[in-house]
Amino acid sequence: MNSDLCIGIASTKDALEIAALEPGKAAVVMKFPATGMGVEGIRIFLSGCGEHVRMAVAGVAALSLALNLGNACGRETFIVSSSIADQAVDLARYAEHAA
Repeated sequence: MNSDLCIGIASTKDALEIAALEPGKAAVVMKFPATGMGVEGIRIFLSGCGEHVRMAVAGVAALSLALNLGNACGRETFIVSSSIADQAVDLARYAEHAA
């Protein structure tokens, strides 16, 4: 099942890289600081994305990001091992194809 928008978030100790992928379009990549302000920036971005969002997160803050950002109606969130995908675009593609 493909959704309207797939998001990948790769977290490191210094940055949160986010990729947004819509079917048939090139991915858009943004970077936020790995701080509370960065998480809030991502939350604001996600609030404008509509109801059908699939999100995959990986990296040092994957669990806290999933808990902070993934708790929304219509949003599917996947916590992915960095050994499977550690780049934001790859994570967005993972979300796109995850069952």
